Amino acid sequence: MREGEKRGTVGKESANPYFENQKYPEHTLCPRCGLVYRHGRWQVDSAPAPGSPQKNHCPACRREIERYPGGLVYLRGGYLMKHHQEILNIARNQASSAAAARPLQRIMWIEEGEDEVEIATTNGHLALRIGRAIESACKGDLTSKHAAGDQLVRVYWNREG
Repeated sequence: MREGEKRGTVGKESANPYFENQKYPEHTLCPRCGLVYRHGRWQVDSAPAPGSPQKNHCPACRREIERYPGGLVYLRGGYLMKHHQEILNIARNQASSAAAARPLQRIMWIEEGEDEVEIATTNGHLALRIGRAIESACKGDLTSKHAAGDQLVRVYWNREG
């Protein structure tokens, strides 16, 4: 971050329904995914916590439980039908790569329709990352929509042929 640059708003209400404006006690454990809250963030921790840690769901698990995605990726077109598994592998690989540095970014579900695939993510950044990776590898048309004041990002990818 450059000098003088601000990152987000400080002391104001966030539009994100999963922003809590609080810190958890150190070594708080998410009982669903096993992430540990340490040093002010949720992270993968292989070292066992001393004593009996407090348990609380991380924001990503809360989104999954409530089925409230931060991003949706819609895949369509004849190319998708021909290269279905390869395209889904690109999406899964991007999610795995993102989760290595940011464990709260993950795929919530992949729903396959007759001529469309919907991928829900816990974070809009991951949805954009998946869409851009698919466009880079497979070409096609990529469109993203983010309504003002809305936390949900929708990414549309289409390629015929």
